[in-house]
Amino acid sequence: METNAIQRQLSGHNGAIYDACWDNYRREWLTAGGDGVVAAWAESGSEHGRACFQSERAFYAVEALKTGPIAGTEDGELMLLDETGQPRKVAAHSQGIFSLTPIGENHFFCGGGDGRITRWNALTLQGEWDWKGATKIRIIAPSLHGILIGSSTGNGIIVPELSHRHDLDKSVPIAGHEGGLYSAVFLPQKEVWLTGGRDGHLRAWSKFGEALLAIPAHEAAIYRMVYDQGKIYTASRDKTVKSWDEQDLTMLNKWDRPNGGAKRSVNALCIGGTKNRWMLAAGDDRIIRTLQL
Repeated sequence: METNAIQRQLSGHNGAIYDACWDNYRREWLTAGGDGVVAAWAESGSEHGRACFQSERAFYAVEALKTGPIAGTEDGELMLLDETGQPRKVAAHSQGIFSLTPIGENHFFCGGGDGRITRWNALTLQGEWDWKGATKIRIIAPSLHGILIGSSTGNGIIVPELSHRHDLDKSVPIAGHEGGLYSAVFLPQKEVWLTGGRDGHLRAWSKFGEALLAIPAHEAAIYRMVYDQGKIYTASRDKTVKSWDEQDLTMLNKWDRPNGGAKRSVNALCIGGTKNRWMLAAGDDRIIRTLQL
């Protein structure tokens, strides 16, 4: 992440942007906003977005399926844009949807503010699990070594899989982050989990839930974390995006306001575009920024 690399700015949302992703099926960016709009943006050329979904409620999560984009609202409604371009919706959770995680072309996990994790094939419910004692499910991160789930309580669990009714009974707890565990990635070369949360720390965990390392990384909550080609990228409420070396967690670079970064909290972070060489960051200042990696 070189902060003097080509940068592009897009605007159109009338509220904070809470989530974003790269839609590899339709080759465009998707953003979810507090203004009740999920918008699609061309990788290059046009600077105007188009609305995929509109709601009277804020959108907290967005992802892309082969069928079409999916998004979750603050009141737990799940929306899907089908092959005909028509929006379909279902009441998926009794409170907001904070996490959407594809696990196949049209299969995905959904995490709600009601402490439930649900599994879907498009808008067909295939499984549900109730994490007792959890509040908002903020992150569901699958890997070949299990699935890490984080909550606004700060606690986390690692489960081998989520396919059967009693799979949560096999979970391994991790202490997590005081105030909330919001982001997680699995580092394949190290075979460890890395998490971020409200305490602004990066914390490493073994596959078995053992605490390995903790470093102060940001001055406020870490909302998003992305792993790509040996580097970890983190987005924070402290208005910065940082990159880290996978081997020793040395900070490599910082994208902040003086070099074209955000003016307020960065809530959304993703990598995509041609050859997966662009990063998108967005947040409370309503501006979408893309940076060449």
